[in-house]
Amino acid sequence: MKVEYLTIGKIAKPQGNKGEVIVNIETDFPSRFFESEFLLVKTEDEILKLKVLNARNHKGRVVLKFEGYNSINDAETLRDAEIIIPESEKMEEEDFFYYHELEGMGVESLDGEKVGTVQSILVIDGNHDVLEVKNEKGQDILIPFIKEICVDVDLENNLIKVDMPEGLKEANFFKGKDKKKRAKRRVFRKPSEK
Repeated sequence: MKVEYLTIGKIAKPQGNKGEVIVNIETDFPSRFFESEFLLVKTEDEILKLKVLNARNHKGRVVLKFEGYNSINDAETLRDAEIIIPESEKMEEEDFFYYHELEGMGVESLDGEKVGTVQSILVIDGNHDVLEVKNEKGQDILIPFIKEICVDVDLENNLIKVDMPEGLKEANFFKGKDKKKRAKRRVFRKPSEK
């Protein structure tokens, strides 16, 4: 099923008592919040097109003031809403992938051996994204999304080519869900050069 909208931020809570909201950024392109006259806000019931009166940075997040939201009670109605964009407006830069584009991709070694399928993208240490890959036996393999290992991402052929260091495929990095932190961002760069 095709994704119609992409989330670029999530409204955490009201900020102050004048109708502002604080937004957790879920994109590598936060300039969207400052350059857009209108933003789409998806609540549980509907998608609203809201006029942005003011946008400012605040401790790694964005504070937004929308037209018609003038009190803490008004802002409270937007708690947990998502700020979305139509998929057609996604950045088409070569150096970036969206999580939903990678999920479901096949993963194979440089010599053509099938490793598995990408189930999700995780953030383990805050520095690198990690592919959670399920092999044919149903086992999870965690593969760091870095240039030395993920050497080619071919969206057209739905395939990621990996150069796996010896032992990585068999390694058991983490036991238990409490050690994994699901990724919150939706966009990230090609494998890092580290």
